[in-house]
Amino acid sequence: MKCKYYSIVGKMKNRSRYEVIAAILKSACKEETRTKIMYKAMLSNDQCKIYLDSLLQSCLIQEVDSGNKMVYRITQKGNRFLSYYDQMKELLPVGVEENVAEEYYHLSANPI
Repeated sequence: MKCKYYSIVGKMKNRSRYEVIAAILKSACKEETRTKIMYKAMLSNDQCKIYLDSLLQSCLIQEVDSGNKMVYRITQKGNRFLSYYDQMKELLPVGVEENVAEEYYHLSANPI
């Protein structure tokens, strides 16, 4: 009997940093907790913490005290990033980002 988790993992690909950032920002369009962002963006707790800290420092998201919990919300600058990111995806041929990532990992695995 196959576990659903393994079938999902088998279909996942490595994402670029910008793809991960876009996923986080889209999750933060509504005020969300770190846990919900982590699940929506499919990140580990450590990865999510690192990205959120970076996005907070870059002013792409902001932390909001929602009574008993902290939530994250996208900023105007974050919305601009998403807009530019979507435009970039429209301009680039499908698969360009993945090919660049594969080439980078191939070159770094075989140093000259």
